[in-house]
Amino acid sequence: MLSIINSTQLLKHYDAVKTSFWFIPCLILLGTLLACALLLALDRYSGFHHTHWLNFLYYSDAGIIRSLLTTIASSVMTVVSITFSITIVALTNASSQFGPRLIRNFMEDISTQVVLGVFISLFVYCLILTRMTDSFAEPSFLPGLSIAGAAMMTLFGIFLLIYFIHHVAQNLQSDHIIDNVYSELQNSIKKIFDQQKERESTTTDDHMPVKRTLPLRLKSPQCGYVQAINYDQLSVLMSQLDGYIEVLVAPGDFVVKRKITMLSSITDLSTDDEKSLHDCFTFGSKRTPIQDPEFAVDQLVEIALRALSPGINDPYSSIACVDKLTAMICDLTQETFPQGVTFDNGGAKRIDYKATTFEGLANTAYDQIRQYSQNCLAVCLRQLEGLACIAEQARNPSHWAFVRHQKHMIEHGLKQQNFIDLDREKINSRLQHLNQLLQSDD
Repeated sequence: MLSIINSTQLLKHYDAVKTSFWFIPCLILLGTLLACALLLALDRYSGFHHTHWLNFLYYSDAGIIRSLLTTIASSVMTVVSITFSITIVALTNASSQFGPRLIRNFMEDISTQVVLGVFISLFVYCLILTRMTDSFAEPSFLPGLSIAGAAMMTLFGIFLLIYFIHHVAQNLQSDHIIDNVYSELQNSIKKIFDQQKERESTTTDDHMPVKRTLPLRLKSPQCGYVQAINYDQLSVLMSQLDGYIEVLVAPGDFVVKRKITMLSSITDLSTDDEKSLHDCFTFGSKRTPIQDPEFAVDQLVEIALRALSPGINDPYSSIACVDKLTAMICDLTQETFPQGVTFDNGGAKRIDYKATTFEGLANTAYDQIRQYSQNCLAVCLRQLEGLACIAEQARNPSHWAFVRHQKHMIEHGLKQQNFIDLDREKINSRLQHLNQLLQSDD
């Protein structure tokens, strides 16, 4: 069977690269080395040193220039150490206050990667120029354009350092972090929905293979988190085999070795065919947002839960998370969720898979916060207000079922607590408003 490029593996490597501290700095360093070589070539062969109005660039004391370059290089290394220290402090603070999974968002920040790359590149640039000032023929003739480039990079580095300090100070604010995670959540859900809907078709399936009573059970050959599944490749493989398959796991699930991950209507699959089917799954040691819409939801939930812990005790951050999650659920009420089926080019149904559902995402967003906030009335009240907003935009029975379920659970939890009369009035007023919205649906 012809091998097919597994695009999900490429997505996994791309995700690993964009959350690294080495890729963009290496690109900037490479670009700086190319620019240095170009400027040195222009200085040697262009004849700019004979231009009268550029004399101030090319004729100077070589010893002073080398001292200046070495001073810049040593100063830049000091700045690099400060930059790394600030970055480590930000990562440590994010890990302890917001959760270790938030480190990913800081590492993905392009600004931090660019700052590190620019300062390291400036250091290397100055070292090269310090050596190259001895390579020119005339003792008083120096690589003027290259030295001017070092001066410009130094000035740019100063402004970049000021920006970086401001950027880190802004990024450490909880409201800014929550908003960034919410923006990533919106982009992730939109992208995953688009991918899932592209796989589906309105083509009627008159030749769908009938599922057998005892289908072939395909077991996972490895252990780990399912980071992505290449449904397109699975569909092509099943079309070639003229079969039907049901995928029992979804991106974000943890799979142990020998766990049943697929059910196939073809009972005589060869070893190579089984390997090709298993190769459509991308495993890893951690969850990623490649195809997992609950990943960013769990990030917001984790921030809220840590804010509710006695060590942090920050209900305002939890309320902000509830607001963002409520906004996300309201947006989901306007979405048409995928059905979890894939057809081949001939219109035959080839795959059934676990699709993203409204109930799954919405309950993930509310359940744990509701469970951990029973002693924090402010968060419970905000959840009831959020349910009222969702009820106002609900369009189908699954939306109303979610609102009723969460309202019932929150109300049950609040009845177990002892509140003063004024607090009870606040609770009852919100419950009464929510009941009116639910009755209007009936």
